[in-house]
Amino acid sequence: MEKPGLIQMTNLANFIHKIDAERLRRARELSELKIRMAEINGVAKYGINSKALIVLSYAHWEGFYNECVNKYIEALRDSDSKVSDISWSLLIGVLKPDLQRLRDRNHSPSAEREFVDRLKLLINSNFSSFDDMAIRSRSNLNFETLSHNFNILGFEIVPFQRWRIKIDKELVGWRHGVAHGNEPDLSSIDLQQHIQFTQMMLLLMADVFQNDLFRKLDKKN
Repeated sequence: MEKPGLIQMTNLANFIHKIDAERLRRARELSELKIRMAEINGVAKYGINSKALIVLSYAHWEGFYNECVNKYIEALRDSDSKVSDISWSLLIGVLKPDLQRLRDRNHSPSAEREFVDRLKLLINSNFSSFDDMAIRSRSNLNFETLSHNFNILGFEIVPFQRWRIKIDKELVGWRHGVAHGNEPDLSSIDLQQHIQFTQMMLLLMADVFQNDLFRKLDKKN
């Protein structure tokens, strides 16, 4: 019979593999797009094709982040970890309905007392009722949003700090320009480089989530 620690390590490896598989799928799609863009010459490259590339690159950036969140919370739920042991700020994902009720009742004295009483019950919660909307992205994964979510997750933003301008201006800003009909001038950008940058950001994102999972769950074995 396997020891609990060995079972947990097997599950941890599975979750890390799922993140890798999702990243590779997205990276392959971006690589295919890069090949197709290389075959297009002249004005056609910087019309609808470049816009599609910009939007798809952002979709993979945000989509992969949200997928990492899914797998990360799934792994923590599977490990039966206490939310406060992983990151105190993650309790937002448990307290969200209670915080909303507190706001709805205009922070009345009775609402505040009930909130504190509920806090006593929820403080030792695991991830079974965790609402991951507290750390998901909804169409605006710029550096500020990423930094805010990382603070809740208990992650360091340092690995992304040097790429702050490129994330905000190119990965997010260009996509918003296309999506909102502002017609950003894409005629001078290196489309191949933009795809490579997106792939690099996906790899960096995977590393952050995987390393944190390994560091926090490996201690429990």
